Amino acid sequence: MVETGTGAAVQTGARAAAQTGVLERPDGVRIAWESIPPAVPQPAAPPTVLLVHGFASSRSGNWLRTRWAEPLTEAGFRMLTLDLRGHGESSKPRTLAAYALPRFRDDLLAVLDAAGAPSAHVIGYSLGARLAWDLALRHPHRVLSLVLGGAPVQGSFAGFDHTAALAVLAGPRDLAGAADPGTLDPETARYLRMAATVAGNDPHALVRLAEAVRRSPFVPEARVPAQPMLFVTGADDGIAPAVRALAERLPHATALELPGRDHVSAVTSRVFKQAAVEFLQAPSRQLAASPGAAPPGSVRAAAGGRASTARDPGRSGRR
Repeated sequence: MVETGTGAAVQTGARAAAQTGVLERPDGVRIAWESIPPAVPQPAAPPTVLLVHGFASSRSGNWLRTRWAEPLTEAGFRMLTLDLRGHGESSKPRTLAAYALPRFRDDLLAVLDAAGAPSAHVIGYSLGARLAWDLALRHPHRVLSLVLGGAPVQGSFAGFDHTAALAVLAGPRDLAGAADPGTLDPETARYLRMAATVAGNDPHALVRLAEAVRRSPFVPEARVPAQPMLFVTGADDGIAPAVRALAERLPHATALELPGRDHVSAVTSRVFKQAAVEFLQAPSRQLAASPGAAPPGSVRAAAGGRASTARDPGRSGRR
């Protein structure tokens, strides 16, 4: 079942109306999504960019409040985004099965279908980057290109202790105690604090999401999407060296590092947004009807991609 409605665009500068909708999935989970058309009406169907947020965030927190709609829609793209299951305005089930990787993948496909998008460029951040990678592998004809921010190339939730996190949640609901090394290991404590920080989050649901994703190891070296890809990482993000090394081994990838940005602040960077728009506007991306038709390959030892470091003059200014 698809429910749709129309409302004003969420962000100042996005001059057209945004369409919002809710999808009811076969397992009963409801997925909230939103589509913002180009700022200037297009003579033909505009290219679609699907944006997939990270763990414990939402479409609003990751993309709308950080002002991604303006550069994308002014460049002539339709911006399509959603709240992943367990997040934002979508349902927050408390079962491991609800967060199996294929369910996320099917949710993304359902949103593309509901929006009438046969294919799209995909921008994913953190967990969203991992899901975008998986979508491009499994359904290459639906994905034109990939922009992967803060990609967890060393694994998602690899050190997460599901049992210990649930034990903390079963006690007093002061999650400040999760920072105590005697209670939780630092990685589990960090994810638990992330789950509890955003108003409206259900930490119980997000703990189960983290465990379900952890049980599906992410090994990017094993299978690589054929689509052109841009990796963007904050230079102060601990995963930056691993992302750079991976991109340098992929002939169809480019890596960009943002000085002074970490895993949390990179997504707000104007340089990130500008680089993403320029990448999506490249003729090779616009003309490719089915760039993923070639079978996915594995990482090649020979260097083929390139890495660069960008200056971000807007860090203290308008995001």
